[in-house]
Amino acid sequence: MVYVLGKLKLESYDKWKPLFNERAAIRQDYGAYETHLFRNSDEPNEVVLLFKWDNFENAHRYFESEALEEALKNVGAKVIEVTYLDEIVKTI
Repeated sequence: MVYVLGKLKLESYDKWKPLFNERAAIRQDYGAYETHLFRNSDEPNEVVLLFKWDNFENAHRYFESEALEEALKNVGAKVIEVTYLDEIVKTI
């Protein structure tokens, strides 16, 4: 199990959001379990995503895919950061 933290800068949240929704099944095919979407309250065209993935290899394959890169480019989204995280401790 791996978590992926991603940060995107968008031309338009409203233009990007349908793409995000459409790619849900693709993410699942690559091994994604869940996604949490956060929007920067000071900058509405900046989003942070936290994904739970089955393993590092599948997550890396998805985030490095040309298809994702092209899809993001087409809606004016720029990846600022992608960080792969291993869960150490789960607490309340």
